[in-house]
Amino acid sequence: MVSFRRGKILGTFKITDEEEYSLEFLKLLKEHGIALDPSDEGVVLWEGEGYMVRSCGTTDQKHIIEFFNEGEKKVTVILRKDFPHHPKKIEVVGTAEVGEMLGWSSKKVSVYRQRGKLPPPLSELKMGPVWNKDDIERWGLARGIIKKVINFC
Repeated sequence: MVSFRRGKILGTFKITDEEEYSLEFLKLLKEHGIALDPSDEGVVLWEGEGYMVRSCGTTDQKHIIEFFNEGEKKVTVILRKDFPHHPKKIEVVGTAEVGEMLGWSSKKVSVYRQRGKLPPPLSELKMGPVWNKDDIERWGLARGIIKKVINFC
C-alpha cells in the first residue's frame, strides 16, 4: 500500500482547446525556479475519463505532479519531495551499524537476530545479514530503544 502526502501547490491554470498547456506549465515552473530533470521522461500515474495525473522529476531530486481536469479545463501543479514512480532508495545496514543505532554490541544484535527478535534482514550476504535502516529505526523507536530520530530531508 502506498501512502500519499501532500506537497506544495505551485499553482493552477486554465487552458483552452487551442492552447498548448505545456507553455503555461513551464512558465509556472520558471516562476518558482524549478527545472525539470531532462533524464526523467515522467509517467502517467492515473488516467480516467476526464482526468489524468502525471509525475516527473526535477533537477533538485523533487517531483512535479500534474492534475489535469479535462472537464474544468484546469491543471493543478504540485511540488513534492517524493512520489511512487521513483522508489525511495533503501539504506542498508549490517550487524555493526545496527549495534551502533541501538547502542548494543554486535554480539547482542546477533543473539537477538538468532532468537527472531529483530525485523527480518533484507538479505544474507557472506559478511552477514543486512537490514533496511528504516526498519531498524522503526523497530527501535517502537520499543523505546531509540529515543528519537530526526530527518531533516
